[in-house]
Order: sequence, then structure tokens, then C-alpha cells
Amino acid sequence: MPAAWPQPLPPQRSKTSHRIYPSLMPGNATQKVPNVVWLGPRGAGKKTALQAFLAGYCHRIGQPYNIQMKHWQLQGGDGEGEISTSVDDTASSKNEKKGLIYEVSRIHKAFDVARMSLQDKNYVQAIVENFRGTSNILLGEGAGASHILVLYHAHLLSEESVILLQELLEKHTDTVTLLFTSEYPLSGRLADWFLEISVAGPDHAYEDLRAAHPGLPAPSPADGQGDAWIRFFEESFDKWRAHLGRPWTMEDVVLVRQWVYTCMQRNLRWCDMIIYWTQAIQRKFRAGRLTAAEAAAAYEHLARADTGGGFVMLPSYRIPVAWEEFMLGFLGCWAGA
Repeated sequence: MPAAWPQPLPPQRSKTSHRIYPSLMPGNATQKVPNVVWLGPRGAGKKTALQAFLAGYCHRIGQPYNIQMKHWQLQGGDGEGEISTSVDDTASSKNEKKGLIYEVSRIHKAFDVARMSLQDKNYVQAIVENFRGTSNILLGEGAGASHILVLYHAHLLSEESVILLQELLEKHTDTVTLLFTSEYPLSGRLADWFLEISVAGPDHAYEDLRAAHPGLPAPSPADGQGDAWIRFFEESFDKWRAHLGRPWTMEDVVLVRQWVYTCMQRNLRWCDMIIYWTQAIQRKFRAGRLTAAEAAAAYEHLARADTGGGFVMLPSYRIPVAWEEFMLGFLGCWAGA
């Protein structure tokens, strides 16, 4: 993660303003919308800014901006997708069994990669095939016609999905527009295709949650804007550190595997894990819970991690094995594994 985000544009939290980023707005419907990624920490307002951009474009071309929630269903084992005809205005979690919840308006379709879990390749493949075909989202006519695909949490894309999107841009750059939100810089395969807009600031989503529930703790700067993951990693450290001096068994390996899947099922990616373990080791060393030799060995193990560099992910089928192998070696540095 960059040490400091680039200087942001003035913060905008309105979902309807048409005055946001006017220099990016096409002058008419036959001028292609540019590919844009909104970059910034979680909760800073990236999704709000992206939706304001869409609302502004609708205003510019004289179209209403109304969003409906639907479900995208994968059919069969070949990754092909089908759009259900039912509309779910609430998009409650209990209906997620019907398929991937996505949003659609007259000018775009939007999907949340965080909801795809480890199936993002299958979903992206089906979505891309749809956009290559006869999508009903068409702006203008002729060479300027544009299909707009939105992906929230694009930093969670696997490498297979990145390659599919790269191919889409290479073959259909004149007719397809991609709008992303991301907490990290995009993969090098995609970065050159996008304009970047930084969105810095506090976690507005957590601020809104605390306003509704005053009993929640205030964010701690040391926790990275109230990030619960760092606390999870510190608690994990305490649990395994207490194991020091006791023999490890296959049951312990199973517990490590369960820990790995706990992280992966909540869409924590390889690069996130490296960052959180780095922070946790630093805190425990400063608190006197680790010797200098143990901390150095842990940092050396983190530095040798040869996968996921540059925010490029492993193929999805390799991720669980890589995590388990990494964790067992890492735990050997300070927990006796």
C-alpha cells in the first residue's frame, strides 16, 4: 500500500451531483466514457464518488439514473452466466443463494468482487462474455457506443480475472468502459488503461455506523482507521505464541488450515496478509513479546514471500496450498511450528 495517497480532489459524498469530475464527462453520448479507477483506503467514499460520476453522466445525456438490484446466476460448469429476470430491491443476504447480487441502471452494470469469493474467475468470465455480445447497455451509436462495466473492490481480482479483463480492453477498447474502485494500485496488466482518482480520508462508512450505534469504539489511528483485521491478526499471534514450547500435531495443522480459510472466505488476499502480519510482528516486538532474533526471522520470512508481489494474485486453485505452506514456515519463526 502506498505510504501516502496522491493529493485527492475535493471530497464529494453526494450521490447525485453532476458537477463531480466534469473534465472526465463526455460532451455528448457518442463520446466514449474513459476507464477510471477510484483509489483509496477502505471506507473513504470511492463507491460514492463512482456512483456520483455515473449520475453526472446520466444528467449530461438526459437519462434518469435509477438503480435496480438483480442476481447473476452461473449456469453449468463452463462459467457461462445468465441474468435472472427477477428484481430484488432489498438485496438482502438471505437471497444471495439465488446468485451474485449486482446493480444495473440504463447505463451500467456493477458487480462487487468481494461477493465473488474464490469464484471471481468464473463470474468475470461470464460477465465479460456478456459484454462482448449483445448487451442491452448501449450509449450512443456507431464508434462512440459504450458499454459500462463497474467492479467494486477490484483489488480482490485474481490473476485469471485480470487477464480476462485485459483481453476485453485490448479487443473492445472502443466500445467498453471499465469503472473500478480499489484499495491498492491495479495490476500492471490493467494500470495503463485507466485514469486514477485518489480518494483519501477517514472511514466514512464506520463513522455512519457509529452514529447509529454510539456504543461502538472510536477508530484508533494505530488500528488503521478502526481496521478489525489487525486485531484479528494480533489475537492470532497471541493464540499461537502460547503454543511455544509444546509439540505440534496434525490437529494443529488442521487449525492452521481453518485459519487460512477464515481469512480467504472473507476475501482477505495474499498481499493483505503480508501487510497485517508485518504490522502484528512490529507491535509484538515493541511490546516485548518477541525477541529481536524472532522478529528478524519473522520479517525475513515475510520478505521471502515470492507470491503475490505487486498485488498480482496466484491462480485461485493454488492459493490455499500456498497460504498453508507460508503460515507453517512463518509460525516456525516464533511459535515453534
